[in-house]
Amino acid sequence: MSHSKRSRIGLLPRWQRLSAHLVFTVCAVSGLGFLLKREVGLDLGEVSAHSMLVWHGVSSALALVVLGSVLPGHVRGAWNARRNRATGVLMLAVMVVLMATGLLLYYGSEEARDTTVLVHWAIGLAAVAAFPLHLVVGRHYLAKMAFTR
Repeated sequence: MSHSKRSRIGLLPRWQRLSAHLVFTVCAVSGLGFLLKREVGLDLGEVSAHSMLVWHGVSSALALVVLGSVLPGHVRGAWNARRNRATGVLMLAVMVVLMATGLLLYYGSEEARDTTVLVHWAIGLAAVAAFPLHLVVGRHYLAKMAFTR
């Protein structure tokens, strides 16, 4: 396999990359907005906490579609090429915990709700750092590959 073909393994097409970034950004901003408005009491203007929660729920469903769409090409290809594994595993772990805690917020027991909320917020805030870290490490790897040609 040529170097240029090998360096493209695991890369998302532009439309898919931009869609993923948009969906994850809307999900993160709406979740953070809900947290700040509802729990911290910060005035974020006319947008209600309920509206933010609706945006968060819809975008999280789309985020799961995006996640499913990147598993066969991006995740599998990058894993097999041994690229960006550490932050990739971190991203997948973050997504799994957010998915599980999100479901537990709707369908879990009342006794576990407070703990579930705290875990969802903590991991959600960690995702705000984990996703850009995954992008930066991946781009660094690609830049290194281009430099060593």
